[in-house]
Amino acid sequence: MRNTLRTPFWQAAYQSLPDTVRHRYLAYVEHAERWDLALDGVIEVLSRAKGALARLFDAPARPRSAH
Repeated sequence: MRNTLRTPFWQAAYQSLPDTVRHRYLAYVEHAERWDLALDGVIEVLSRAKGALARLFDAPARPRSAH
């Protein structure tokens, strides 16, 4: 492995391949890891945006009259 895989999951996936095919599939595993990391990033951004919008539009409730 050229130490290009950053996450333990994808490192383990690569190591689980038979030695005879590792080199052949390294590019596919690297590509899958990049997609995985990119999707994680998109989900994180969307989650933060959702929280910011919720705080922006969450007006405090009006105090109720006692009468």
